[in-house]
Amino acid sequence: MKRIAIVCSSGLGTSLMLRIHLEHILKEWNIQANVMNIDKSSITSEFVELIIGAKQIVDSIEMNRDMELIGLEDIVDKQYLRSRLEHSTTIQQWLQLK
Repeated sequence: MKRIAIVCSSGLGTSLMLRIHLEHILKEWNIQANVMNIDKSSITSEFVELIIGAKQIVDSIEMNRDMELIGLEDIVDKQYLRSRLEHSTTIQQWLQLK
C-alpha cells in the first residue's frame, strides 16, 4: 500500500485539514494510499513515499531516504494542493501503475 505522511508541527490541526483534501483528491484519481497525520518529530520513524505539509515545516525536514517532499505555500486551498500533486513525480508514477 502506498504511504503518505501529512506533517505539521503538532500532527493535528493543519495535517487533518490537508488529509481530508488529499484523501478526496486521491479517491478521484483512484489511488489507494495509507494517509497518516504525524508531527515533524515523528517523521523519521515512519516509512513513507510522500511527505506533504506547510512549506516552512517540510523545508526543515532532513531525510536520508528516497522520498518526495511537497511543501505547500497555501495549506487551505484544495485546488492548489491538486496542482502540486499533479506535478508530483510520486503521484505520476502511481497513476501510471494503475
